Amino acid sequence: MERLGQRFPALSAAYRSAVDLFDGRPVLIFNSSFSAYAWLISLASKGELVLECPCSPDATAPGPKAVLQPSRLFPQPANRFSGCSTCRRRKVKCGEEKPVCRRCSSLRLNCEWGVPVKRGRSTQIRNLEPAPIASESYPTCPAPKVEELVDFQPDVFFSSLSPVSWAGDILPLDAPQLPTFYPPATIASPIYPSLNIDNIACANSLTLNSLDRQYFQYFPSSSLVYYYMKGWKWSSFWLVCSRALRSPCHLYEGPASSNKVIMRMILAIAACDMHHNGLAVRSPGRPTADDHGRYHYGLAVKEFRQLLETPRQVSLDEVETVFATVFLMIAWEWQFGHSVRHLQLHLQGVRSLLETHPRLFRIKNVDDMFLYPGVQGSSNGSLTVNKVSFIPEQFLLWILYIDASSRPTGLTESLNEYVAQSGNPALQPDHLHRCARLWGRCFWGEQYPDEEILDDIENYRALELLHAGFCLRHKTWKVLVESAAGTVDSKEPLLREILSIREKFSDLFITARFAGSVSARRTLNTIYMAVCTFYAQVLLYRRLLCVDSPPTVSDHQATAAIIDISQKQYISDPKLLRRLHWPLLMAVVETGDLTHQAWLRQRLWELRDFHSEFVWAHEIAEEILAQQDVSQGRYVNLAELLLQRIHAT
Repeated sequence: MERLGQRFPALSAAYRSAVDLFDGRPVLIFNSSFSAYAWLISLASKGELVLECPCSPDATAPGPKAVLQPSRLFPQPANRFSGCSTCRRRKVKCGEEKPVCRRCSSLRLNCEWGVPVKRGRSTQIRNLEPAPIASESYPTCPAPKVEELVDFQPDVFFSSLSPVSWAGDILPLDAPQLPTFYPPATIASPIYPSLNIDNIACANSLTLNSLDRQYFQYFPSSSLVYYYMKGWKWSSFWLVCSRALRSPCHLYEGPASSNKVIMRMILAIAACDMHHNGLAVRSPGRPTADDHGRYHYGLAVKEFRQLLETPRQVSLDEVETVFATVFLMIAWEWQFGHSVRHLQLHLQGVRSLLETHPRLFRIKNVDDMFLYPGVQGSSNGSLTVNKVSFIPEQFLLWILYIDASSRPTGLTESLNEYVAQSGNPALQPDHLHRCARLWGRCFWGEQYPDEEILDDIENYRALELLHAGFCLRHKTWKVLVESAAGTVDSKEPLLREILSIREKFSDLFITARFAGSVSARRTLNTIYMAVCTFYAQVLLYRRLLCVDSPPTVSDHQATAAIIDISQKQYISDPKLLRRLHWPLLMAVVETGDLTHQAWLRQRLWELRDFHSEFVWAHEIAEEILAQQDVSQGRYVNLAELLLQRIHAT
């Protein structure tokens, strides 16, 4: 290209494609997306380049005139809006496959057709994207604050950790408050920076948009965190969140201190939980919070698979992050999944991980935790003691609990059975339970406050009884499967173990009998859950292994105790019944009192929307009660019913 005999530098191949001839004169066609935009403007301002537009009547005049946009030369086809309404609304190309286009199917979005799409200005939905790099020479424009985009209603009690209202998807509801047993000290240190900043940078250069920030804020109030009822600041979930967020809340640094898969799983769990709790509803023409959660979950699974397929040596320091990620995925499938087969795939992944890396779990030396500085034999003479982390043991124990709880729902393999036969003492459930009870004190050391130490001590026996209840559930189902296969019948030793546990924890059963419904601490709620879980196992033992035996006094006592505790918990907080769905199921099919039966059925019906296993429990209860009504109160063979449902899937 030449002007007045002057030769300009040759353009690169990318920019030469933008040079064209119009009416015999050299015309440069470009738009603002080219990186050479600033260079071309500088040439034009010096008079060294003519920017001409053929639609201008003065196109031959020297000097810069106009920037020619490609859309002026190449008009769009008339049928460019023939795709589905969802893709048109998102302003992406649609494959036009009916009834569900390929793009909506891959993103798990609701594919709509024939819905009018307004062309007015709207807020763009942005997914997680690389964080912009701001420099001093090219400062970025400040983004609007979230408070300017949303109807922010801070909660008086828990303002920094409650969901906020958003004009598009979030209902203007009051943020749910945490129960009174959460220590006020846990509120002082939020896990995320203030919403006044422009971007929240998380692991691997991901940023959170306004909706993602709301999901991340809500996670401490989610059902998953509520289920375990540990004070947020000193819980293992807080530590997991701190690793997913690049912020000053990092208290532990390691090779996996930044992990975008964990961040996506946190967003997936929080978004789906907000949707199921009615805190985020669909606005016309916008994806729901459940759609956002499943989108994040799909990306997390894909990225985690790529991470595991990368050939590398896994260090022991990465075990915590790996098992935290696996637990969050298993918890998501357990709570929001549509198929028990997907849950089983994740459990099989845990087994494969344990088989291929047998040294991931080993007995850890905690001798230095017992010794004082200066004592002979101490490997550390100063006040600083090497931290011992039992976080992987905590997550593996919770995974085993989910495995035991989900066996009757259709799991065909048992992770509990694998760890029992592995021969590794570090994998045994009792050892994992002891490690989980110590992890906070061993990890935090002197930073661990006295209030949390007392909380651990107060809840120790109740959690020990709860652990025994989950182990009994696994053993009861194992005996049923072995008896059905004709291999072994070991129900008598199991009955002796049940009686031994009831005598060992008799103080907790007496406490649950006479305690009130409201407590300022979580200890009473933990006792109620542990006692209810044990009584449910007493009923499950007879309904699965002694189907022809009439109810005993112990069975009637267990049923009455479950009903009494459930009513106390419902008076205190209806959300507490989400921890008691198994006892509710066993009590509703066992009780002969129609008033109590109607109350229990109503509670199970109300729980259906919050958890996939709650849906299963409600269906089983309704099916059993329908058959018992036909047989005029005769007990249904629960073992036969559950085995038939498993074989039918």
